[in-house]
Amino acid sequence: MSHKEHIKEDIEVDYLARAEGETAIRVELKDEPAIELKIFEPPRFFEGFMVGRKYDEVGDIVSRICGICPVSHMTTAILAIEKAMDIKVSEQTKILRNIMSISQNVASHLVHLYMLAMPDYYGYAGVLQMLPAFKTEMERLVRLKEVMNQLTGLIGGRALHPVTSMPGGYTTVPGKTLFDSMLTKLKEIRDEARRVVKDIASLKVPDFHSDSEYVALYDNEEYAINGGRIVSTAGLDISVDDYKNSFQESQVNYAMAKQSVIKGRGPFMVGALARLHIKFDKLQDETKRLAEDVEFRLPNNNPFYNNLAQALEVFDGVQRCVQLIESHSFKNEKRNVEINAGEGGAVTEAPRGLLYHWYRINRKGIVEEANIVTPTSHNFLNIEKDLKKLVKENMNEKRDDIKLLCEELVRAYDPCFSCSVH
Repeated sequence: MSHKEHIKEDIEVDYLARAEGETAIRVELKDEPAIELKIFEPPRFFEGFMVGRKYDEVGDIVSRICGICPVSHMTTAILAIEKAMDIKVSEQTKILRNIMSISQNVASHLVHLYMLAMPDYYGYAGVLQMLPAFKTEMERLVRLKEVMNQLTGLIGGRALHPVTSMPGGYTTVPGKTLFDSMLTKLKEIRDEARRVVKDIASLKVPDFHSDSEYVALYDNEEYAINGGRIVSTAGLDISVDDYKNSFQESQVNYAMAKQSVIKGRGPFMVGALARLHIKFDKLQDETKRLAEDVEFRLPNNNPFYNNLAQALEVFDGVQRCVQLIESHSFKNEKRNVEINAGEGGAVTEAPRGLLYHWYRINRKGIVEEANIVTPTSHNFLNIEKDLKKLVKENMNEKRDDIKLLCEELVRAYDPCFSCSVH
């Protein structure tokens, strides 16, 4: 059999390792490659069993969609419920939510970068095989993640599935002594966070470019996490309230997750690389200098650089948490919640990109309808688009090399297939 005939055989990745949840990749090698990202993680029907639950139960329940980004699901759900019921919150509540979300995003990025993505670039099957040669990097991961988890837990009551965040605010707020202690720990890890950027910048990524429309939240005042407008590099600029009029989901027969498109436009990319394209100007000045030091420049249409974008967000996130804690004096506040019928949606920046929650609440405060669209659903079609181009450009490579490139590309997106089948 000739080499040319050999590479015409289909490529099957029966189970994609080092990714959140269960998926397979099928590549039909022909003149125009056919790609299927076969997400076979069983559906869990959260949208269905939200119906009939009380408004103040929703945040706690949806946080169970994911053990990596529970804060994102909880916060987005609570913001949507507050929109539906016309609940106002204090500036302190907004700041505490931002700190919690940033701490979770940083912790998630760290796991992805060191445990899921990094083995690809050094030829290891997984992180356990890397340990003897990369002890310093793994210790860095543990130190940084421990501090960020402690910060999440300080505000949320615990790091995994927090318990203090509710519609209208928080049940309790930590005192100054606890925040001061946390500040000390955050300042102690800033140099380690800087080293994360250096670690990831040293990875040799494939030379690949695929034009994408990048979509993220944008706010004139800050690096938007839990608010702002939905903006894209191709001119989209809408209110979160217009989400349903601009985005559309559809089902394919080979995946349990839905695919999202911008109506009349097609696929798009969300996540760290998209965020830097949209709001690089809102990063900390020190983060911008660090980006320049590692020669990260925009525009950057190589999705493999989503890893470096996440690393820059790790450093920026630690800096921003220090800044937010130092700039405010936190105290316990009374929550004022009045039950009103209504419907509302919210969009936040989860670690992997835009997360949308929408609820209809009746006059008794009971959920009548729910809709959730996750970052991986937003990225689904764009991943397949990029896979097709990647395979087409590497058709003359060995079959195993093409297979590895496909795996690396999907992992660079940092997908969460468990979230996508909520």
